[in-house]
Amino acid sequence: MKKTKPPAKKKQRRIRNSLNRAEILSAALNIIHTSGVESLSMRTIAKHLNCSVASPYAHFKNQEEIIQALLYNGEQKLTADLNLARASSKNPFEQITAIAHTYWQFSLENKGLHKLMFSSGGGLHKKLFPAPSSYRVFLTTVRDGLKKEFSEMPRPRYNSIARTMWAWMYGLLVLQMTEILNREKLKQDPVEEGMLVFKTLFRNAIDEEKTKNKK
Repeated sequence: MKKTKPPAKKKQRRIRNSLNRAEILSAALNIIHTSGVESLSMRTIAKHLNCSVASPYAHFKNQEEIIQALLYNGEQKLTADLNLARASSKNPFEQITAIAHTYWQFSLENKGLHKLMFSSGGGLHKKLFPAPSSYRVFLTTVRDGLKKEFSEMPRPRYNSIARTMWAWMYGLLVLQMTEILNREKLKQDPVEEGMLVFKTLFRNAIDEEKTKNKK
């Protein structure tokens, strides 16, 4: 006669006091990465942590507060990565190229978080960061690079170049995230391809300003 296996012991639920904010945020991030932003809820977080649905509320008022914390952490990490890229060279164009590659890499490594950062419902990211520090790294690098070549470059000019670069970079990342852009089939790195265009834009902007001031 075959011996029947005893029923597996049900894993004991974690008590509220055993949780901390970092664990909850890590669980929320894991859910976003594996199942998408739309799957995030207090219930799925509780299931992931094997605790009651009420337990995360001891550390966060609601789901929005968790998302706010994720957005804040994401913006801080992206800004830190971009600043490191900027510090990798003293040449302005090399700095901007390094920043573009770093932004691309951040998106690849943090797909769910990046999507959350730039498509959060109700413009939550914009509400938290009216002037994102990550964008200011772009803007400052463009401004300093143009001023290095031409000290009296008008502010609207470098602002427009920085905005154009930011829009291009974000558009490229969206194409990649939605798999419309298949990088493996491309003959050239899309970041390098774009930076060649911006190198010409930089050069033209500087030459135009010099021509204006000669008149």
